[in-house]
Amino acid sequence: MQTHSSITASSSNEVAPFKDRKHRERSFLWPVLLASWIVSFSIAWTHDTIEIQDESPLFGITDPETQSFLAPFRKAAKEWEKDVEKLSATNATAGSKDTVVCLGSSSFRIWDTIDNDMAPYRMVRRAYGSARYRDLAIYTPKLIHNFTFNKAMVFVGNDIVGKELDVTPETVGKLARIVVSSILREQPTATIYLIAVTPTPSRFKLWDKIQQVNQQLEQIASEQSQVRFVPTANSFIGEDGQPIEGYFTTDKLHLNEDGYKVWAEILKKHLGEP
Repeated sequence: MQTHSSITASSSNEVAPFKDRKHRERSFLWPVLLASWIVSFSIAWTHDTIEIQDESPLFGITDPETQSFLAPFRKAAKEWEKDVEKLSATNATAGSKDTVVCLGSSSFRIWDTIDNDMAPYRMVRRAYGSARYRDLAIYTPKLIHNFTFNKAMVFVGNDIVGKELDVTPETVGKLARIVVSSILREQPTATIYLIAVTPTPSRFKLWDKIQQVNQQLEQIASEQSQVRFVPTANSFIGEDGQPIEGYFTTDKLHLNEDGYKVWAEILKKHLGEP
């Protein structure tokens, strides 16, 4: 028969290894928890650092109110950062006192016959695919920095496309004003031509809202003596009230050769003498 003392001793011997094992497990967990905490802190610090970098002053835009207005668009605009760097790399040598600089989206970028279609004007393109006013407002200062020109044509048609990223026509107007201000800051005597968004077959269901964008551009021109508005709808809408599909490529969005000839005649009429 076991005595009470022997039972107690036996229990103590059984509990001791359990306590030692539990202590060893706790000792092992501390470094793991510490490492996890360090990693978490590092990620959080990196994230904060990135946020601080994103809030740094934009190139060529120093007004705090403008910086704040453009802040929500900065992340998406990074998609075109490399394109902008490549386009602006030759700014110091590409321009001249009679140059017309073309700022905007793919309608300028893919216009391979622009020199012939727009002769005798000297056209230099500073355009990238899928440009929107929301990113052009950010990149205009870099696209034209140290670039010599006397006229600037701006065409952007991608802010109203029927998707979640669309902004309001009023916002497009504010963004276009920033673009205009940046152009005049670089070339105070330049004349700026804001080209109306073209009525295209692929986006004609949004035409009422797109017309509101064009009204915003026209309003800017009415307020500033160096800005001109270039309407185009009458040349691209047929007697049936629909876009003339013969002026567009198979994507029903971009102009084809015939469409560019029509566009060029409109632009040259507004540019006046070279």
